[in-house]
Amino acid sequence: MNIDSSIRIPDLISGGDGSDVTVRFGTLPDDYLDSIVRTPVIETPGCRVRISEHAMSFDWPIIGRFLITEGRTVVVEPAPAALEEDLLPFLTGPAMIALLHQRGYLVLHASCVVVNGIAAAFLGAKGFGKSTLAACLYARGHSLISDDIVPVDFAGGTAWTLPGYPRIKLYPDSVVAAGRDPDRLPFIHRLIEKHSFSCPSDSPLGAVELGALYILDKDDSTRIEDLDRSRTFVELITNTHAGHHLVRLNAQERHFRQCQELVRAVPSFQISRPHDFTTIDDVCSRLEQHILDQKRTKSLRQPIFSGI
Repeated sequence: MNIDSSIRIPDLISGGDGSDVTVRFGTLPDDYLDSIVRTPVIETPGCRVRISEHAMSFDWPIIGRFLITEGRTVVVEPAPAALEEDLLPFLTGPAMIALLHQRGYLVLHASCVVVNGIAAAFLGAKGFGKSTLAACLYARGHSLISDDIVPVDFAGGTAWTLPGYPRIKLYPDSVVAAGRDPDRLPFIHRLIEKHSFSCPSDSPLGAVELGALYILDKDDSTRIEDLDRSRTFVELITNTHAGHHLVRLNAQERHFRQCQELVRAVPSFQISRPHDFTTIDDVCSRLEQHILDQKRTKSLRQPIFSGI
């Protein structure tokens, strides 16, 4: 997607003519939000949310208000004490998730890396190491497609994903595991104890064929094994961003259909490993070898890059 933004978004590559999405500053009083979203406010920890089929708003008192409409427009009203850089994690996170849902994507809570020629998505519960694994694979020379947010679309029976914001966000211990010094990296926000670093990619722009799904799990030993379709379906349902809002988006049926289609289109596996950083290099090595072995048996295939 081409984004025309009044808010500076570092690391994005300049696009071509025209824009798919517009981000601009504006004023968002309650009566205006009520007239656009037309649903009651949902009180969540630290944020007031309004959501309907074509519009969604977020109100973080110390950050600002965001209104996302029709998958094309994001309007931002900063809180009085907020700095422009304070807005970025909320723009590239929750606001982007809402926009992708509005555009009809299946939005997975996952990270995606091209490993030995295969675009592999890593899913799992919060804290299971999706971003850490992606960062360590990137450090080993593999290309990052996206961290934390993996949008999936379907065409001709093929699952496609789009390159995301090219930064990885990690807690300090994960930064060290990825071979970097947290003291040399910026925090993603002055109130959030997470660091980030840029991950420029040499992969072509545009959609990438998704080649494999890996579900992360904890265990005493490290192993990679096939995952049956029913378990994969449950994991996809569980690891969808903002899944609890899909009823209000009138998108629950679409969500189930997309998860079923992804299960049919892409092979899935489970990575079990001890929940510490001492085994991360071994996990990466096993994953690289697993993908090579699957390619030899033609279970996986090289991704197609498309402009869709």
